Amino acid sequence: MSVAARIKFIIPGDVVPWARAGGGKTMHKFTPKKQQDYMGMIRAEAFRQMERFPGPLAGPLQLKIVAVYLWPKSTTKARLGAVDGGWKITKPDSDNITKIVKDALNTIAYADDAQVSFSSTWKILGPKAGLVVEVISLEGVPAPSISL
Repeated sequence: MSVAARIKFIIPGDVVPWARAGGGKTMHKFTPKKQQDYMGMIRAEAFRQMERFPGPLAGPLQLKIVAVYLWPKSTTKARLGAVDGGWKITKPDSDNITKIVKDALNTIAYADDAQVSFSSTWKILGPKAGLVVEVISLEGVPAPSISL
């Protein structure tokens, strides 16, 4: 793959985070239907985006995720106008958003989610809910050199 290998897509609507499999110690574990359906939407769009590539992206990858949630109806004008007012600081946790996206993209955008060497997930508030996903090849990009 070349350095320019990238896919980007938007899933409109409410963002569904990864949730622990249902069931208990004595019951069969299952993935909730809402989560299965959401993963299916992500997989379908990723599959469409990957049609221009011969297969899953190879090498190290960057995963960028932006989860946009609707502004609460109770939002004050002061918060709407505040510079830092658009960050979502309530549940779900950003790692649960990352997990559902990484799992959904497995075997479609990449062979294994272990290839994701760098990821970022933003939770923000906006006028329309949705999820923006971007996968970028890092082949040919030098890894940062860190001295500890």
